[in-house]
Amino acid sequence: MSWVDETGRHEGYVTAVLADGGEPAPRPGGRMPWWACNGADGPRAVGVRGACTCGWRGSATHPVDFGDDEATEGHEAEAGPYADWDGHATAAEGLVPYDVEQLLGALQRRIEELSESRPVTALRIAARVESAAPRYSADAARAARRGLVSWETIGRAFSTSGEAAQDRFARQIAD
Repeated sequence: MSWVDETGRHEGYVTAVLADGGEPAPRPGGRMPWWACNGADGPRAVGVRGACTCGWRGSATHPVDFGDDEATEGHEAEAGPYADWDGHATAAEGLVPYDVEQLLGALQRRIEELSESRPVTALRIAARVESAAPRYSADAARAARRGLVSWETIGRAFSTSGEAAQDRFARQIAD
């Protein structure tokens, strides 16, 4: 199993950890799946770690359970190879945290529901979100600049150029 972040630049997967701390050699045409390192036809994994196609490897070694793929891969767990990779991808790309994605999705669904039964209420909610968004954007840009984040990076977050981001926020940030 592998996972891809929202940018498509990071594909995470679980890799086997061998007794010497290394990883198994890749198979022709691709990497060796962790579950193939069961000792029957080659090396036996003593644990697993998160990995990414960008070259990143998790520092933590997690238990391997050859009878339970889901537990070993830890996709639903708060700790494990998936959580390690997710943290890497988030740090590398500044991804929107899962809980915020859930809140935004819930807000969108609720507005859609209200649009059917109470359209004026849905409009008022949408208007409030729209009026607050510029303040949230300026606050985030201000904090990013205080943290020495480049205009180019800020622009990329808003799907625009660094110059456009600077034109949009520089005056607000100086206030």
